[in-house]
Amino acid sequence: MQAEAHPKKSTGLTIGAWVAAVLGVLVLAAGATAIWADTSKRDDNGYFSANAHRYQTHTRAISTESITVGSYVPTWLAGKVRLDVSGDKPLFVGIAPKSTVDAYLARIEHTEATQLDLDPFKVTYVDHTGTVDPGRPAGEPFWAAKVSGRKWPLSWNLRSGKWSIVVMNADGSRDVAATVGVGVKVPAALWAGIGLTLLGGALLAAAVLMFAARSRAGSRRSAKAVLAS
Repeated sequence: MQAEAHPKKSTGLTIGAWVAAVLGVLVLAAGATAIWADTSKRDDNGYFSANAHRYQTHTRAISTESITVGSYVPTWLAGKVRLDVSGDKPLFVGIAPKSTVDAYLARIEHTEATQLDLDPFKVTYVDHTGTVDPGRPAGEPFWAAKVSGRKWPLSWNLRSGKWSIVVMNADGSRDVAATVGVGVKVPAALWAGIGLTLLGGALLAAAVLMFAARSRAGSRRSAKAVLAS
């Protein structure tokens, strides 16, 4: 019975060692990537930025599909979003709950930007009819964040929920055209990278120890077999 237990233990150590080694490499690579990105890919203000792209419509507004921020993300970890917006006319950009935006735009001629991908850039526009002149959108009280002008950034602290971004002319007129760049700041990115690197290193160290324990167990079995013979 004891002779059968040794091979099972050795097999268990081998499987555990390989699992720990593979996980260790993956976690270590993720941590190193996070540290590299945090130290080399951020701008002077600490944002990871994507290329700016131009959006335009003949209607009175451009809105995004629902942008969902999970409630499982702690506020201190969520960070900020920055929209760098510029245009030939004075523009308005606002962020509000998706349901509120839908109700606001329900009777306003507008365009929804769907299937949006930033790299490579791709967007599908869906037009919606409406007859109401919205006036100046900056006067509405429901925006969680808003800015108006020709060229400026809009910064917003991420919060859980379903949100939509709206771009309009500052006076609510038709023919909206804007160049928008997106940046994200994740305050804990560096610490997360360091934590993942340490965890990956610990998993690799555990794998080495398990491989060593398996090797010692094999050596003892070989020695016993020689003595028995």
